[in-house]
Amino acid sequence: MKTAERIVAFFLLFLACLVWPILGIANRPVLVLGIPALVLYLFTLWAVLVAVLVLIARPGRAGVGPAEDEG
Repeated sequence: MKTAERIVAFFLLFLACLVWPILGIANRPVLVLGIPALVLYLFTLWAVLVAVLVLIARPGRAGVGPAEDEG
């Protein structure tokens, strides 16, 4: 799978985590370490999205050469 395809696939996966039924699970009047559960869910989702995209997009990964990236 090309890098661009991976980025789009993960973006769509994380976008699916933002639909209302999933957000409704975290939308509870509960505080986790003093932070509302929904805010914590959104911040964690954002941080994971950034980390995954950095890992996918960073150049010079071991084991990934031009032949594998060309599809």
